Amino acid sequence: MSKSATPVTPPSAASPAGETNHHLAKVKTSLARRWSHTRMKELYDEADLARYLWALEREAEALDILRSVTSAVPVPGASPNYNIWSPVVTMNALEARIHRLAGDGAAAAAPAARLLADPGLAPNRAAITEQIADAPAALAAANAETSVKWACHRLSRRVGSLIHLHELAVAGHPYGAWYEAEEVDRLIVEGRALLAARLSAAA
Repeated sequence: MSKSATPVTPPSAASPAGETNHHLAKVKTSLARRWSHTRMKELYDEADLARYLWALEREAEALDILRSVTSAVPVPGASPNYNIWSPVVTMNALEARIHRLAGDGAAAAAPAARLLADPGLAPNRAAITEQIADAPAALAAANAETSVKWACHRLSRRVGSLIHLHELAVAGHPYGAWYEAEEVDRLIVEGRALLAARLSAAA
């Protein structure tokens, strides 16, 4: 069996057993069967699940999801595979944010260091600042989706990108000089509230 086909046991927080939120139960049921550390789609879906739990203030469960991946997927070396690292770097960012806001700087240090080692973004100032500038409209459009699945998916992806940028700035990455971290943080708070509302409505 190839390495990519080797089954990976999902963390306990990914189990649908006992999950009371209808949307999360569906997400977990699907994802727990295909948990992976090497497939791009699954890694993006795992990052979404972590952000859904975080949005609902279930940080301990979010960290269980995050650590199961960030502890297993190292910073890429000389020949990076960004199909894998792009979703994983956003998981490191959320892990760093949760620990930092909880006042646990020691726990935040490792994921923050991984962000600095490879930010997973090209040094394209225009693209990065545009991503922030169009975030309010993107969040509004995502929230306007009639489908809970697609609203949550789109909100999660945009908020994940914002968390990524904010934690880079907090960690002192040079990209952080290109934008106002406080504005990005405000957008994260707004996006989290929208995501929580859509998830709660699906409970």
